[in-house]
Amino acid sequence: MGLQDREYMHRRPEERASNTHEPVRRPADRYMWILVAIAVVAVAGVAIWARAPTQGWLVVNINTATQEQLETVPGIGPVLARSIIAGRPYDGVRDLLDVPGIGERKFERMRPFVKTVGETQRK
Repeated sequence: MGLQDREYMHRRPEERASNTHEPVRRPADRYMWILVAIAVVAVAGVAIWARAPTQGWLVVNINTATQEQLETVPGIGPVLARSIIAGRPYDGVRDLLDVPGIGERKFERMRPFVKTVGETQRK
C-alpha cells in the first residue's frame, strides 16, 4: 500500500482537524496577517514622514515662541516645551542648560534652532 492509498491523505483539512484539538489553519489567514502587518508599517511610515519635514525648519525665539513652535526644535517634546515656557525669560541660549531635561548633548542638537533675540523665522 502506497502513501496515496492511505485514507487520511484524502481527507479535507477540516476533517483532519476534528480528530485533533488544533484549529484549522488556512493559507488565507496567514495572508490576512501579512496584509495587516504591511498596513501597520505603512501607517507608521506615513506618520514619521509627515512629522519629519516640520522638525527643525524654524529658528525660534525661546522667549516668545509658542509651545507648537518650540516642539519643532529637534529634541523638544510637549513636556520640555512647557518647561522652557515656565522658565522664561532667558538672557541667552545657554540658559536652556538650567532647564531640567536639557543636557549638553541635547543642547548642542537644538542650538542651531534657538535664539533669544528677534522673531521666530523660517530657516
